[in-house]
Amino acid sequence: MSLLTDLDLHLFNEGTHVRLYDKLGAHPAVVNGVSGTFFAVWAPASKKVHVMGDFNAWSKTKHPLKPRSSSGIWEGFVPGIGQGAIYKYWIQSTQGAALTIIDGEAN
Repeated sequence: MSLLTDLDLHLFNEGTHVRLYDKLGAHPAVVNGVSGTFFAVWAPASKKVHVMGDFNAWSKTKHPLKPRSSSGIWEGFVPGIGQGAIYKYWIQSTQGAALTIIDGEAN
């Protein structure tokens, strides 16, 4: 499941996508009849990206995101997470040492 189409990636890569807020961040979705939230973040030069929150006891490993081709965007669907959930992205750089945490609230 992805909210990002091939056209979205094309526009993103050329720098002309004007509605990235509809694609990146956290967005409620239903996948195969299961409610949850779709997460996407631009994290170029990253080795690993995970989403964590009180829904997984702030685990840095439980919900990994997957890279979307060579766009630098990482994405994934996490079932059972609804609107208002507090989350952070745990990002490990390709250098391995640098860790960055970015936080937000599911729309």
